[in-house]
This record gives sequence, C-alpha cells and structure tokens, in this order.
Amino acid sequence: MKPTFAVLGAGRTGRALGRMLHRQGFLAGGIVCRTMSSARQAVAFIGGGTATTSVADAAGGAGLVLIATPDRVIAPLARQLAGAGIAWKNRTVFHTSGALSSAALEPLAGRGAMVASLHPLASIPDPRAVSDLQGIPCAVEGDPRAVRALRRLTVSLGGAPITIPRQAKALYHFIACLLSNDLVAFLDYGFDAARGLGLTRRQAGRLYMPLVRGTLANVDRLGTVKALTGPVSRGDRETLRLHGEALRTLAPEIRRLHRILALRSVDLALQAKTIAPETAADLVRLLRSLP
Repeated sequence: MKPTFAVLGAGRTGRALGRMLHRQGFLAGGIVCRTMSSARQAVAFIGGGTATTSVADAAGGAGLVLIATPDRVIAPLARQLAGAGIAWKNRTVFHTSGALSSAALEPLAGRGAMVASLHPLASIPDPRAVSDLQGIPCAVEGDPRAVRALRRLTVSLGGAPITIPRQAKALYHFIACLLSNDLVAFLDYGFDAARGLGLTRRQAGRLYMPLVRGTLANVDRLGTVKALTGPVSRGDRETLRLHGEALRTLAPEIRRLHRILALRSVDLALQAKTIAPETAADLVRLLRSLP
C-alpha cells in the first residue's frame, strides 16, 4: 500500500509533484501553503488532500513528506518539525532544493526519519503543463533507504534518477546554473554585440539561434570534443586575428570571456587531433596577445 504524502510548500514544484504522486495512487494528506486560500487552490490542483497552514498537522499524518519551500526555509522548518512531537521513525522526508543537501534535514534524521533530497533538473514555470517527469534527470542523495525509495518513485513518475554524493550537492547545482542560467547571460552578450550589425536583440536571436540549437544538438550527439567547429578547430590563425580586430569595438568583459573560451577550444581541438601541438602553441600565443 502506497503511503500518504504531505506537501509542505505547495508552490509550482510542490503542486506539480503532488499532482504526480496523487495520480500514481499515493493518498494526498496535508497540503500546506502560507495562506488557506493558496492551500485550497493547491488541493484543487493536486486533486486531493486537506488544505492547512499547519506543517506539524500535515507532516504528522504522512509517511512521505515533501518539502518544496524556498531554500532559506528548509533548515528552520526541519528544526520546527523535529520539535513537534511527531514519531519520525519509518517516515521519509525529502526536499526539492537544487543547492541544499539532505544535511538541511539533519534534525529530522536525528529523530529517526529517513531524509533525502530530490531535485528535478528542469524549470517548472507552469505546473499545469507537467503531467509527469518526462525523462527529466533527477538528482537524489541522502539516507540510503530514502534514496532507494526516491529512485523507485522517480522512475515511476517517468524521471531518470541519478544519485550524487551529499557533499557535492552545491557543485551539482553550480554546474546546472553554469550550463543554463550562465548560458542565457552568454547569449545576451552575443545578442548585444549584434548591435554593431545594426540588429536588435530580437533580430539577432532570429539570426543566430538556429546555429546555437544546431551546436547544442551536436554536443548532445557527439560530445564537446567532436562537436567543436570553427577557426580554432581548423587552426585558422588569420580568422582569429580578424576576430581580434572586431573585439576592439566590444566591452572588455566580452574580450576576456572570448579569450577564456577560445583557449579552452584550443584544448578541445588538441583532444580531437584537428590541430598539431605546434599549431596549438601558435594559437595560444595569438589569443593571449589579443586586446
């Protein structure tokens, strides 16, 4: 028999996962929001449960407790629940933070709960558009018993669980931000530079995004080493020199960013064996001499 679950913090992620659990046959228990109005809306969305603003009442009636609050609330909430007089043995408690590990739930582990974290590696801007985890990678770490249960749960919801070390949780989340959020900022630099062509950001997006999508598809299919193309991969010193001239018209931070990434591209080209070591050394000298 599947356990009753509670959702503490039924925002976008909490509502989406709550609805998935309910549709998988888990019995919805207490659904907690800051206000009763929001909790009632969450219950209606999930399809079951009892609206409440009491985390103790919700958690006390559940074998599976999902904490989907903002990160800053998780550790204080764990301390509050640990002192709430609830018998925590054999209950599984997990949070959905990307950066925090299950260590944030240590007060509950000390009371006998099996604690973990489960982070879907995807943005959920609208829970109405999400019916299951749809092959989404989900990072899981924590108590081995909780990890086993959450891995099974993730698979049943259509996700792809990956177990990571607890001490590496912040690194895991940093990499996610580097490859997602920082990529957005990187693209914005490129679109901004397109003003030199007389283009707006929207026009620059229409011009360059097909290339970006093709590059991402190549990386997905071939990996970074084989996906590298362009002047560095060809050892094209003259094109890189022309790029250096163009860089003089751009902001210093773009010039620094280009140098860092181009030097990394030299390493990739060497790994791919598309340039010889002596060519690589020549390119490095050129790149380091750019403004």
